[in-house]
Amino acid sequence: MFARTVAVLAALALAPVAAVAQEAQASAPAADPAILEGKVESLTEQFVETKASVAGLLKLKLSGYIQARWAWQEAIKYGSGAPDKDNFYIRRGRFKVVADGDLTQFVMQLDAISSGLSLKEAYATVKLSKSWAVDAGLQLMPFGYEVASRSSSDLDLLERSQASVYFLDGEYDLGVSARGKVGPLAVRGGLFNGNGIKGGAGRDNDQAKDVIARATWDLGFLTGGLSGWYGKAINYAAVVNGGHVSYDRVRAAVDAQLFLDLLPVGGTFLKGEYIWGKTGIGTANGGAGANLGRAASGVYAILGQNLGPWDQVAVRYDSFINHAIDISGPTNTKVKQTNEVSAALHHFIGGSGKLSLAYYHPMNGTKGAVAVADPKADRVEAQLQAKF
Repeated sequence: MFARTVAVLAALALAPVAAVAQEAQASAPAADPAILEGKVESLTEQFVETKASVAGLLKLKLSGYIQARWAWQEAIKYGSGAPDKDNFYIRRGRFKVVADGDLTQFVMQLDAISSGLSLKEAYATVKLSKSWAVDAGLQLMPFGYEVASRSSSDLDLLERSQASVYFLDGEYDLGVSARGKVGPLAVRGGLFNGNGIKGGAGRDNDQAKDVIARATWDLGFLTGGLSGWYGKAINYAAVVNGGHVSYDRVRAAVDAQLFLDLLPVGGTFLKGEYIWGKTGIGTANGGAGANLGRAASGVYAILGQNLGPWDQVAVRYDSFINHAIDISGPTNTKVKQTNEVSAALHHFIGGSGKLSLAYYHPMNGTKGAVAVADPKADRVEAQLQAKF
């Protein structure tokens, strides 16, 4: 009874308010269809503009990584080595921008470290089809597994092998190349300056151009590649019979990677590569440090094991021979062959971080009669890497 009485009183109290609302609604002017149509068109235009902006942003990809290191070098104790690499330092600070269009692509990568800012990549791409494209500008040398197929952020050891550093120092060069894929086979090759950005500070050191190419195959558990290089290095400082002297700059490499499931703790991998060539990366005029026209070769083998989803260990044997070095004579102190045993332990932090600890033990192999066997150049490096 009480509830019914409250309901009646509430209805009587709200009746005048409802009547006023109905009266106001009845007296309000009708909505103008033209005004409503204009508002709809305005919202549609704003939506189209927003959609176009979002579509443009979706084609823009930003990425990069920082490698912060601490290093110790045994060589510092014996008056050699680089003291700036015996402390905390930034090994790499990469920032990469890729803008992907329908028929073209823009790629630029910078390296920002304590010593300064440098350009690593800057090339334009024209897409010929879904599988083929042409790149023009500063790009990775299409040679060898460690340079052409392996990012500096994903090396099994923290540094590349001796042969890769000797023949491909700087890793990038200016030129034009074509790339494509047919089934499990992928190819990339083109015409390049030939001396890389390290030796010529980004400028070509001669008028000759080099042909560089690499073919790879992927069978899942087994991958591999063949690399070739042919060109000339001209020494403008040397004149013979009224002309400048030129030297062959040729290289060849073969590599293979085997991936197995041998242990219950994770996958096992075995990798190897052999590189042979003439003429290294030199400075201006093709000269200092290039060993013009002289042969060198290197080989390495890596055994790695994943330890669960977050840890990995890798061990490498690395050997490099400079065939141009003469070690004859009873008092010769030169070293023709240098070998190195190294190991690294990686701990992955989430999906974008990695903590690594590496140890390197160089040894003198084939050498002069009085050259030491132990160069006293061991290194220990700890690195924290973060990617985005």
